[in-house]
Amino acid sequence: MPHTALYRKIRPKTFRDVVGQQHIIHALCNQVITGQISHAYLFCGTRGTGKTSIARILARAVNCENPQEGSPCNVCESCQGIFAERNLNVVEIDAASNNGVENIRDLREEVRYQPTQGRYKVYIIDEVHMLSTSAFNALLKTLEEPPAYVIFILATTDSQKLPATILSRCQRYDFRRIAVKDIISTLKNYLQAQNVEFEDRALDYIAYHSDGAMRDALSLLDQSLSLSDQKLTYDQVLDMLGAVDRSRLFEFTDALNACDSMAVMAVIDQAMDGGRDASQFASDLVRHFRDVLVAGLVSDPNAVDFSAEIAAQLKEQGKRVSPQKLMDYIHVFSETLREMRFAPHARTALEVCALRVCVPQTLVEMPVTYAPPASTVTQKPPEAEKPVSTITSDITTGTLDNIAASWDVLCANFANPMRSMCTQCGLEHNDGKLELIMASTSIRDILKPKETLIREAITDKFKLSTPPNLAFIVREGYNKTITAKTPEIKVEAREPEPEPELIQPSIPDDWAVMAEPADTTQQIIPDDWAEVVETPAPPAEEQTDDWGSVGMEMATDQDW
Repeated sequence: MPHTALYRKIRPKTFRDVVGQQHIIHALCNQVITGQISHAYLFCGTRGTGKTSIARILARAVNCENPQEGSPCNVCESCQGIFAERNLNVVEIDAASNNGVENIRDLREEVRYQPTQGRYKVYIIDEVHMLSTSAFNALLKTLEEPPAYVIFILATTDSQKLPATILSRCQRYDFRRIAVKDIISTLKNYLQAQNVEFEDRALDYIAYHSDGAMRDALSLLDQSLSLSDQKLTYDQVLDMLGAVDRSRLFEFTDALNACDSMAVMAVIDQAMDGGRDASQFASDLVRHFRDVLVAGLVSDPNAVDFSAEIAAQLKEQGKRVSPQKLMDYIHVFSETLREMRFAPHARTALEVCALRVCVPQTLVEMPVTYAPPASTVTQKPPEAEKPVSTITSDITTGTLDNIAASWDVLCANFANPMRSMCTQCGLEHNDGKLELIMASTSIRDILKPKETLIREAITDKFKLSTPPNLAFIVREGYNKTITAKTPEIKVEAREPEPEPELIQPSIPDDWAVMAEPADTTQQIIPDDWAEVVETPAPPAEEQTDDWGSVGMEMATDQDW
C-alpha cells in the first residue's frame, strides 16, 4: 500500500474528533440539529487549524440520513459517497488555481440544477481570497440569494483581502491556534495507539515548533518517525528540524546577560559544529527571548503555553534577565535574522550580532588616550599633564556637538542607497539630544527602520557605552547646503587703547627760514629768464625734431 501522509490518515471525521475549536463546533452542531442552516459560511484562520476538515464534516452532516447530535454518521450511503468522492453534491474548488471570472460563471450555471442525492449541494471554495475582483463581483448575487438547496463554505487564511460585500453575506467563524497541550495530547494518543515509544521532550518540542497548527505538528511527527519506527527521541527531532537544544538557548541567554563573549562564542561553535543552521538558531533565539519575557512578566502559570518543566525554567531565567534587556535582544536579533537572508556568511552575521551585544559593556573598562602628531608634541611640566580618561556611559554636550559635526563622515561608512539618503539630511544637537533633519516624510519612512543601525554606527565611531537618543525631524523644504547651521563667532569686547602722544621734533636755528611758510602768491623769476618767458613758442608747423642728431652725437661720442 502506498504511504499516506499522517495528517490525512488521522483527519477528523466527526465534530467530536476536532481539536481546539469547540466554540465553532458547538454552533454548527446546533444549526444541524435545529435545521437553521445558513446559505454561506466563512472560515478564517491560520494554516492547519481545521477549516477544510470542518467544512467536509459539515457537508456530510447536512446530507446525512442519520445525523448523531449534529455530526454525520459516516455509515449511510450519502456519507460513504462523499468519502469516496462519487457524490456530486459536494464540490471542492481551489480558488488559487480557479480564480477567474469564467470559473465563477460555470459555478453559477451548475447552481441551477438541484442535487441528485441528498438535500443540499455544498460548494467548498478553499483559499477564497485568491479570487480576482471580477470573480468576486460575479459571485456576489449568487452568494447573496442562492437557491434553497445550495450552501457555500468559503475558507481563507487572509480574510483582510476579501471585499466587504463578501464578508457581509456570510456567517464568519474565526479559527484559533491550537494549544500546545492539545497538540501533545493528540500526538500522544496516536503514538500509543501505534505502540510507538516516545520521549515527552520530543512531543513537547514538536508541539512548540508547530506554532499552533495541527497539520504542521503531524507533518513533523511523520517526518521524525521516518528516522526510526520503533522509538521517537528528542535527538531525532532536533536532527530533523536542524534546531538547537533548548538548554543551549538558556546558556546563550545567560552568557549575553553576563556579557561573556567567550561563553557566547562557545555556544555558537557547539551549535554550528553539530550541523545546526545559523538562521534556525537565530530564529529559535528570538522565540526563546520572547518566552522568557512572557514567563517573567506573567504571574499566572496557566497563562503561559508551555509544559510545567519548561515554564519553571523560563520563569527562573526571567528573574535574572531584565525585561528591557530581553526586548533589546529581540529587536537586535530580529534585525540580524532579516540581514542573514542576504548575507554571504550567515554564521558571521550571527557572531557579530552576539558580540555587538557584549562589546559595549567591555568598552567601559578600556582606557582611551590621545597621541598627537610628533610635530605638535610639546614638553609640559608634570603638573600640567592630565590623567588618562576612561569612557563612561554619560554623553556630554561636547560629545554630541562632535557627533553632529562628524555626520558627513559617518554617512560615508553606510552603503547605498542608505548613504545617499543620509547625505541629504543634517544632524543637529538641540537641547541635549540629536535631531536628524530631513526634507520629507518619505525619507523619514526609509531611514526610521534603520534607526538602530545609525545609533550603533555612532556608538562604534565615538566609543560610547550606550547609543545616543535620535529624533527624526521633518522640515518641509529643508536644504542641507543652505540651512546648515553656521557657527557663531564670538568677538570679545576690548577697551580702546590710548592714542600715542605726538612729540614735536626740535628744529635747528638755521632751519627757521625753511620752516616759515612761503608766500605762494608771488612768483620770483630771475632776470635772465625774462627773454625765455617773453619769447613766444613757435607755431606747431615750424617745430623740428632735433633728437635724431642728438642721438647720433651720443652714439659717436667715446665718453658715452
